[in-house]
Order: sequence, then C-alpha cells, then structure tokens
Amino acid sequence: MEPSAHPPASPLKVEDLRKAVDVYLRVAYPAGNFPAAVVRRLDWPVGVDGPGLLNAPPFERAGTSRDGGSGIHALRLGNARYPHMKMQVQPWPSKVGYLLSVNTHDQVVAIDPDSIDADAFRELQAENARVKEAVETAWDEAGLPTFLRYLRDFLDNQAQSTEA
Repeated sequence: MEPSAHPPASPLKVEDLRKAVDVYLRVAYPAGNFPAAVVRRLDWPVGVDGPGLLNAPPFERAGTSRDGGSGIHALRLGNARYPHMKMQVQPWPSKVGYLLSVNTHDQVVAIDPDSIDADAFRELQAENARVKEAVETAWDEAGLPTFLRYLRDFLDNQAQSTEA
C-alpha cells in the first residue's frame, strides 16, 4: 500500500506508548516483578509528546526506515528470563504512521553448536520467540498498530477494491 493512500498520520501519543508498554510488561513479566532498570526506564518526563519521548533516553535509535526518514526507536524492557528484549516503534505507511514490534535481540550472537551452553541458548531463543509472539498478539488484540494488523487491513482493502 502506498504511503499516499492514507491521510497524514496523527502524532504518536504518549498514552499509546504507555498502553503498549503496559501490555508488553503484563506478558513479559507474568509475575509482575519488574527489574529496577525497567522501572527507571519508565519514569518519563511530564509534558513531553510522543516524538519527543522517542528521540531521547531511555529510547534508543535502533535503525533507520527504508526511506531514510524517521528512525526506528527501541525501549529495552527485557522479559522475565532475558534483559535485552526491546519494544520497537518504527515508521510505517499506515493510518497511524507507525507500528510496534518486539526485537528479541538474541540473534546477534553466534554460539558454537558444540558449546556446553548451546542447548540452553537455543531454549532461551525459543522462549524469547514465544514472548515476542505473545506480546505482538496482545498488542493487536488491544488495537495497537502491529504488522499483523497492518497486513490484515491491507488485505481487507485489497478485497474491497477488487469487489468494487
């Protein structure tokens, strides 16, 4: 879908970021015990808008968009077993102008398959993948913008265009 097919995106709202974080934390930390570092990262300044929040710590610049415009921003929230998982906010050609995703942040390490830790690392990667899918599904169910929601909307629009 072409970016021009949508009206201009409304500014990212801090309330939507908070909702996304709340959903993420509920899934990633089912016991409700959040590490002190995560709690500190959620002490956001009062009065800042969504884009202003993304462009300052604790958010990190995680990459650039395909068109070289706004970047991908990440917030390291971890999960109950792994502290490096991140919530990502990236620009996207949709009505809201962005989508949310989870970066497991565990694919950058190449582990020797013969290492005594190889099985444990693969188990960690599998658990991280499960948490990622669960968070993204919960975001979608909460009405937050995810790739799955974007894809579903795109396919619905294509079907409606074909019918017309």
